[in-house]
Amino acid sequence: MLAAVNVSKRYNTYEGVFNSSDTSFLAVNNVSLTLKEGESIGIVGQSGCGKTTLAKILAGIISPEQGEVLYKGVPYKEAAEYRKNVQMVFQNPDQSLNPRLRVKSVLYDLLSMRYSGRREIYNESVRLMEMVGLSEDYLDRYPVELSGGQKQRVSIARSLALEPEVIIADEPVSGLDVSVQAQILNLLAELKGRGITYIFISHDLSVVSWLCDRVVVMYAGEIVEDGEVEAVMRSPKHEYTKKLMVLL
Repeated sequence: MLAAVNVSKRYNTYEGVFNSSDTSFLAVNNVSLTLKEGESIGIVGQSGCGKTTLAKILAGIISPEQGEVLYKGVPYKEAAEYRKNVQMVFQNPDQSLNPRLRVKSVLYDLLSMRYSGRREIYNESVRLMEMVGLSEDYLDRYPVELSGGQKQRVSIARSLALEPEVIIADEPVSGLDVSVQAQILNLLAELKGRGITYIFISHDLSVVSWLCDRVVVMYAGEIVEDGEVEAVMRSPKHEYTKKLMVLL
């Protein structure tokens, strides 16, 4: 379904106003990863290990300096359906929700690509809201009128509007209250039951072990372990994975 082949991404860092010299670091270093249809992969690691950069590369938001991303075996830039079929849910829903638009307008722009009639678009908007646990009334609200959990639900509804084949969720429960986190995770588990293929980015190995079929552990921009959740949890190979398990 989706694959990263030897992808790397380097960022420049500047030392200060009075020092014009700059250095760079590899956020993602020669990473290869494959995602099969219907599979759910959890990518875990500490902050700064390259998880989000890899997620954005897979979603086509940023381009790798080396390597390539394939969608069904074709370079993603040549795949006409890539933008429609690979959607991303951001850690901060404000990144994907325009504060000047009501929720119904956020969904309308996307749904108008699938439906021509206003009634059809409205009915589908209502269905999407119900799918993520929100009522029809929320369609008339602006993002500022929503709680963090409600914004994230709308963000998930937005990601589902084009009926994608792959959803990449980048730490979608980070910063939310514990009770709200559970609600969002249960929603993602329900989507998994609907057969959606997805990648779940997290620093929490326990959440990934509950939600995903496979776990990928990243450290310093590289994948240091990759395997079925049960196998990795039962017998981790890498020292960093063992340290993550100690924190459970």
